[in-house]
Formats: sequence, C-alpha cells, structure tokens
Amino acid sequence: MEKELRWEKQWIPEHLSAVGNEPWDTVWDRLTDGFRPETVPAGTVFYQQGDPAREVIFLQTGQIRVECIHSSGKKRVLCLLFEGIPVGEDECLFGGPREYRAVAVTACQIFRIPAEVFKRRAEASPALALKLFQISARKSQVLGRMLIRDSFLSVRGRVIQFLLSVSEPYGTEEGAGVRLTIRLTHQEVADFLGISRVVVSQCFQSLNREGLLKKTRQHYLIPDRAALEAQLHT
Repeated sequence: MEKELRWEKQWIPEHLSAVGNEPWDTVWDRLTDGFRPETVPAGTVFYQQGDPAREVIFLQTGQIRVECIHSSGKKRVLCLLFEGIPVGEDECLFGGPREYRAVAVTACQIFRIPAEVFKRRAEASPALALKLFQISARKSQVLGRMLIRDSFLSVRGRVIQFLLSVSEPYGTEEGAGVRLTIRLTHQEVADFLGISRVVVSQCFQSLNREGLLKKTRQHYLIPDRAALEAQLHT
C-alpha cells in the first residue's frame, strides 16, 4: 500500500525553488500579507453547508475537518486538513454556496482572506496559482481513493484502511507496530467511513481478538502494521 504522507508534504515538489521570480517557500506569506492571525478553539464552525462563500480560511496551525451532513442527519467526513493549507477556496474561486461544513478539530491559528482578495492574489501570482492547482489535484486524488475504497473493500477492509492511513500522520513507531497519537472514538471512525458506529465497534472488537489492534490509555496501538496491512489482501 502506498504510504499516506501529510497533505503539505505530498504537495511540495522538491525540485521547485521558485516560479518565475517568486520564491516557492513564501507563497502563503504573500497570500496572508496584510491580515492578522486569529486563534480559535476546537469546535469552531467556520462555515455551514449552504452559506455564501465570502472568505478563504488559511490554516496556519491546527486541524480542520471538512464534512457533509445529509438532510437525514447522517454525517460523512471527507477529509482532515493540516497546517499550511487553505480551506474553502473552491467556492470562493467559482462562486455558489458552500458544499460542505468546516469545523476546527483542535485549537487553530487561522487567517481569514476575503474571497475577492483571494481571487486577485491568485490571479496575480503564478506560484500561488500553481500551489492551489496542486491542492485541488490532491483533493481529487483523495476523494477518488475514497470512492474506490468504498466501492471495492469490505466494511472490515475499509476500517483497516482507515487505521493504516491515520497511522501515518498520527502515529509513532513502536517496534514493528505504531501507536496512534490521537484519540479515536468509534463514532468518529463511523463518520469518516459513512457506516454505523455499531459496525465499527464490531470491527474493532474483532481486530482486538485477533491481536491486530489494542487500546492502551485511550490510544490505539497497531502491534504489527504489516500484519494489519496483510488483512487487506486476504
């Protein structure tokens, strides 16, 4: 399985030092120039589905969850965004209401960039436009993989794939395994995968009985990452 790197690491082409006369490593500085950072607590809702797209959130530090809530109340988490990423830029570029909801998972430091300012700066900066193109392409890849996973993997396989993916940005190695550094509830996993909490609980219990997943002090441990990954091919 291809290892899942953190978002920003996947988007930075190492061979680029500049685009034209624009240094690559100062792209975000030019986007946020003139705006003051703001610190918001976990649980802050940046925008709801259906809201007008008036601003882009630039995530300086922290994590933001992008999710969709159906009229039935069922929720599906699309992705987690990490530091150094703009949030909600799509609707600001193309217009229309917000398609998803964005919520702070942790305390975050952000910049709020008005939509019109964001568009002007993207149009004026080839480096910023290229970086936004990379981000858009990466989001398409992630959503494509999600579709493939949901179409071809069993529920158990989807849970295993989720654990393996989360263990990359949120794990520390322990022998042949990895300990997750974030707390995960069965409901959160269910929201990510679009399945019921009861089914997630059953999968976790099964993996625990097989020695493939353990919980210690409210954090999960994958004792043998290779053994868990092998389950995807059985």
